[in-house]
Amino acid sequence: MISDRQPFKYMLSLIEKLKQVKDFRKDKGKRHPLWIVLVVIILGTMLGYSGYRKLGEFAKNNLP
Repeated sequence: MISDRQPFKYMLSLIEKLKQVKDFRKDKGKRHPLWIVLVVIILGTMLGYSGYRKLGEFAKNNLP
């Protein structure tokens, strides 16, 4: 049986792994850490958003 805290634990584990991904982007123009960009892409894709525009809309409408 999965406890109530299990999904939170897995999400933290995913974020820690995403923080280890090497950022290949050039410094110029970076607005957000790569791990945050990846989280937005993963969550948006899971909710049915696809493509840059749709994922941008998702981020704009759902994130602070």
